[in-house]
Amino acid sequence: YKNTTSTNKNIISDPFTVLVMGVDSEVNGLSNSTSFNGDSLLLVTFNPKTLKATILSIPRDSYVPIMCFKNQVENKITHAAWYGTDCMMKTVTNFTGIDIDYYAKVNFKALVALVDAVGGVDIDVPYSFCEQNSNRAWGKNTIYVKKGLQSLNGEQALAYSRNRHAWPQYCSKEWNQGVRSDIIRGQHQQDVIEALLK
Repeated sequence: YKNTTSTNKNIISDPFTVLVMGVDSEVNGLSNSTSFNGDSLLLVTFNPKTLKATILSIPRDSYVPIMCFKNQVENKITHAAWYGTDCMMKTVTNFTGIDIDYYAKVNFKALVALVDAVGGVDIDVPYSFCEQNSNRAWGKNTIYVKKGLQSLNGEQALAYSRNRHAWPQYCSKEWNQGVRSDIIRGQHQQDVIEALLK
């Protein structure tokens, strides 16, 4: 969607920036999505003259002034999504100094469907892990992904994009190796975007 408060740009010749927001919703569609956290925040700037793009991942727990909170009090940037897209865009722009021309909002089911629609994505997975599925279910629904070059389906790509913790209470030791963090998770999300583009 176009940011209605941004300046008009010619996307054929002028660089433009898109804020991609992954919201933590497991339902189909985005109705009432303002009540969810903005857990994945990626600023993608595309230069149509060079055909190159840069991606900046913003960790969900970055402590910044939230532009729609009273007195712009600082909080986790993910909480700006509680007040809608406009609040999130203003908060990200204030934090980064980058004007946002467009935005895209994606939830769990949308990512699963997108990856499945292109027949999966090839990712060199840095560690074996387990994660909830797109319905936030464990048990027989747990998603397992092994270390190494893998062709991931939609559920596996979502799990890869979400994983930032070990889960010893749900999975055995072999699935809980490797360094995990929100920074690593941001790299994984960029891996999925790059693989989708390929």
